[in-house]
Amino acid sequence: MLEWYNVNGRHHLPWRNTKDPYHILLAEFLLQQTHVRKVEKVYEQLLQKYYDVGELANAMVDDLVTIIAPIGLKYRAERLIKSAKIICSQYNGKVPNDYNELRKLPGIGDYIANAVLCYAFDQPVVPIDTNVIRLFTRYFGYTSNRPRPRMDKELASKIRAHFEGMDSTRVANLAVLDLAGLICTANKPQSKQCPLLAHCLDYLSRQFESHKY
Repeated sequence: MLEWYNVNGRHHLPWRNTKDPYHILLAEFLLQQTHVRKVEKVYEQLLQKYYDVGELANAMVDDLVTIIAPIGLKYRAERLIKSAKIICSQYNGKVPNDYNELRKLPGIGDYIANAVLCYAFDQPVVPIDTNVIRLFTRYFGYTSNRPRPRMDKELASKIRAHFEGMDSTRVANLAVLDLAGLICTANKPQSKQCPLLAHCLDYLSRQFESHKY
């Protein structure tokens, strides 16, 4: 998978080429429930106008809403500004590098907190979203009884176990995201192009079913 990622990964994405915590935090806010290709232009516009946390803290909600309108979920504007204000007033303008402190910020849940720690601070954590869950459940045959598998701590523990021992999970996490986003898609996965094809339980079971009749 890492070999595949080196050649086929989305290395061009601007937030992939920085470890600036503010830039990463901004990108992760925008990427929530939004397709990656819609975010790039909005992300760059925001950074041009609000080049640091202090600028964002002083932003007008309506101005921010106008910029992020193309990707929807306008409530993010208010949360972004509130988070920026807290970072400035309580953390000296520096995005915190602690999970519990990040979770205190408006709009930051488990995924964004871990994403910031992983991509900005190189901490060996694993941000788990629906894309990550889809790849691991298909490949390993993991299941969840929860209506929302993202809330399944047992499943998350199984996934995270595969990353144990890594000094940094940054590249591995990005490889998983890109394989899930480009190949192991929710609908019509490009199985024939998948570098993990030979041992994927989902693919093998589908092949078995197709040959039963």
